[in-house]
Amino acid sequence: MEQNSNKREPHYYSNRLKSKLDKLRFVPAAVVEAPSGYGKTTAIRDYLETGPLQAIPVYWFTAVDEAPAVGFRRLLNEIKKIDIQAGERLLKIGLPNVATIGEAVEILKSIKCMHETYLVIDNFQFLHDVLPLAFFTALLEHGGKKLHLIILTQMLKRNMHASVVSRGFLYFTAADLRLNAEDISRYYNLNGVKITPENAKDVEQYTEGWIIAVYLQLRAFKETGAFSDMPG
Repeated sequence: MEQNSNKREPHYYSNRLKSKLDKLRFVPAAVVEAPSGYGKTTAIRDYLETGPLQAIPVYWFTAVDEAPAVGFRRLLNEIKKIDIQAGERLLKIGLPNVATIGEAVEILKSIKCMHETYLVIDNFQFLHDVLPLAFFTALLEHGGKKLHLIILTQMLKRNMHASVVSRGFLYFTAADLRLNAEDISRYYNLNGVKITPENAKDVEQYTEGWIIAVYLQLRAFKETGAFSDMPG
């Protein structure tokens, strides 16, 4: 998102989202679940790189559409960077099955991490079909004393969603990432565009606060002096 060739347009986050992001410092695990284009990755990356946590080590794993065993092994190699012993034991097991899930859960719950550290698992939706629920839950309930796990994902499977909610993990949804009319006014103002409250409300209703759509409306207004009314 560039305003010109040398200057990037600032990312905007609502006060309610910034307040919730600040809670990441105090929890062992958090889940950010929203469809593509809601700014999950950007929000977490900005917070870790420019907020109060910027001096703390971050291990960032991004899942892709690849062979399950390959992706799982890459994830375990990130865990190994945090706890070598736990990582090596998990690598020996590989993708857990009914015979090995108990041991895998035990290892996750015994992870040692004595220094403030963040492990981000991005695009988790590529993994959730191959991971047993017990492994997912144990991952969130890891034993690292100062380890903070953040999972970024599109829609979770129903049983995983229920596990997150029922256990009280810090949980972000699309509603936390949306912008309301007041946010839109502030965001546009940061980019040198002043709009009326009525315009802001129209943009909110048209985009449903989806940041990608809000941004595209900003571009349209900058280029034409009017908001786009094209469907889709």
